[in-house]
Amino acid sequence: MSGIVLTFPILAGKVEAWRRFCQELSDSQLQMYLSSRRRLGITHERMELMENAYGATAATTLEASDVAQALGQIFTSNLPFDVWYRKRLQELYGVELDNYEQFLKPLPFSSNQELLFEWTLTSSVDG
Repeated sequence: MSGIVLTFPILAGKVEAWRRFCQELSDSQLQMYLSSRRRLGITHERMELMENAYGATAATTLEASDVAQALGQIFTSNLPFDVWYRKRLQELYGVELDNYEQFLKPLPFSSNQELLFEWTLTSSVDG
């Protein structure tokens, strides 16, 4: 299982439209949404709204057996729901997702990886 968190600023004045978009996914578009996510192998999706003095940001968490493949399909599919979904995100975020396809190509393996910090809660009380 792999996952990714995507964050996009929501365009000024579009927060209520973003809320309506989320409602559509759980209401009028639910069957198409579920069909899309099953087809893409997405097992979990979470959409959160974060607002502060600088504006609003949407954070979407996706989990899938192959998240790069799932995103690639979302970015390029010509199926009606996927086209509708991309169009709505473009209206809300001002980005064209098909321009992100280049970032989905697997990166070459590098053995030059360095773990700098890791922490895990243990059952004993740590000081």
